[in-house]
Amino acid sequence: MSVCSRNDASRFFTPTVQRAYSDQQSKLVVHIAGSNIYRFGDPNIAAPVFRDVRWSIKESENWAVVGSGSSQKTALLQTLQGHLRITPPPPPPGGLFPFLSDPPRDPHDAIALVSFAHRPRSSGGAFYDYTARYGAIRDEDKITLRESMFGDYDFLNIRPKGHIEAKTPVEIATERVKKDIFEDLTGRLGLTSLLDLPLVALSNGQTRRARIVKAIMSEPELLLLDEPLTGLDLNNRPTLLSVLESLHNARKPRIVMGLRKQDPIPDWITHLALIKDDRIITGEKGDILDQQAAHEGASRDIIPSHGGPRIREGGGKPVAILKNVNVTYSTRKVLNSVNWTIREGQRWHLQGANGSGKTTLMSVITGDHPQSYTQRGESYLELFSRPRPKIPTSHLRSLIGIVSPELTNAYPRRAQTSVWEVIGTGFDGVFVPGGKNGTGIGLEGELTDDVVHWRVNRIREVLSGLGPGSWASKGAHNEGQMSEVDEAFSKRDFTGLSAGEQSMVLLMRALVGRPQLVLLDEVWSGMDDAMVRAARRYLRGDGIGPDQAVVVISHWEEEVPWSVEEGLQRFRLEEGNGKHL
Repeated sequence: MSVCSRNDASRFFTPTVQRAYSDQQSKLVVHIAGSNIYRFGDPNIAAPVFRDVRWSIKESENWAVVGSGSSQKTALLQTLQGHLRITPPPPPPGGLFPFLSDPPRDPHDAIALVSFAHRPRSSGGAFYDYTARYGAIRDEDKITLRESMFGDYDFLNIRPKGHIEAKTPVEIATERVKKDIFEDLTGRLGLTSLLDLPLVALSNGQTRRARIVKAIMSEPELLLLDEPLTGLDLNNRPTLLSVLESLHNARKPRIVMGLRKQDPIPDWITHLALIKDDRIITGEKGDILDQQAAHEGASRDIIPSHGGPRIREGGGKPVAILKNVNVTYSTRKVLNSVNWTIREGQRWHLQGANGSGKTTLMSVITGDHPQSYTQRGESYLELFSRPRPKIPTSHLRSLIGIVSPELTNAYPRRAQTSVWEVIGTGFDGVFVPGGKNGTGIGLEGELTDDVVHWRVNRIREVLSGLGPGSWASKGAHNEGQMSEVDEAFSKRDFTGLSAGEQSMVLLMRALVGRPQLVLLDEVWSGMDDAMVRAARRYLRGDGIGPDQAVVVISHWEEEVPWSVEEGLQRFRLEEGNGKHL
């Protein structure tokens, strides 16, 4: 394995391997010729996910899959993993992956997918406490990034953990090469200094980069990356893309990326597979982009639609007051004397590079972090006009509506839990549906009929504003009147939804109780263009009241629904230090 460019790759290979590598260049990596693609288990009369797919990837080409719908893009990448059925299947001897046919290799071992758009399959369907990682008190109890992601190898001793047999010189040499590659990758991706830090201290972007390194260390022949740029700051995007380019050039491994339409397409990508409904348009990058521009007649970027009402000047009473707030792990300060007041009616954009402390700051405000209780003396945290220790965490969860990668991954995927029931858990900030009409049981005893009636109507309102009836329309939402398609959607099983649909439902859950504070962290993850437009329209309209405060956490300025001209305020974290912009 190598992380060098193609020009330097030869120094890692023997002459025999070099000749084999040259022969591989004339082979196809992926080959699908005129097939339909179906989900396993669908009846024979079911419509295919994709029709008449003709897609060939040559060894010398650099491909990205681009789709307006995250579920379609992910489905196409999952097809390459064997999770969808290709009819008719690519014929032998080459099959779907001609480059694996000589010598024969098992695609299940050779193809790896790292997806950032939805909950990993391995995490199961039950709720897990995503706040538990904050609970270790002693440093020795805190699992590190090295232990979490790379614990299979003890590179200091050049032997896998638990491996007690003596290793041959060839095995030792192989392990030394893997060690060199590991150190090179972690160094280039800015992870070396983080390896022995507690996992709790790391950001989403940092752990995502580590997941890519972990996948590369498993030595796949073809690595599929679904939305690798999501969650990365402006400085880390070009670094990651440069590393991926060098890996792909050396074919160690080959890389195919799945990108959102608003993601920048790297210069080194030569070909695109553009997904439009159930069709896949393939070809050279320039030709595909020209076709797309001619069809849409607009920019690929998602531009905020300005011109709405100005945000409430000055805001109302404070919903969160942070004075000299600190979060420390041993000698490492993640938050350093942060001062920030969030008031009713305000709209904030929380900015900061990966690792600057944004996730930790949000966990302090939501009360999930134990150190939210320990702000004493000059450090002070007040939430909803009460000192943090005097307000129960369960009550906080009904006052704060939140969408975040941690909550999205942790939310239970129990079979036969309907969309309606998931939305209803937002009133009390819980994770188990219950109560009359699926509207919860309340935090202070049985709900009155009037409250239940209000909650039922409120669920219908958010479904009309953010349900599938709004995704196909450019107009306003239906003023609380659910369409037939929204009604049917409310009865669907949450586990059967696409990643984007689940993200929309969890946004409805965050908004349904009209909480005093709304935190939207990477809220658009997994959504397609129509969903993003509907959500932005709803947030700018009646979805957020004038007495609610909103904080949007995003690395993309254009994703924030409001503009500075309309009264948006910005707060930035830099290495744990906060400042107003």
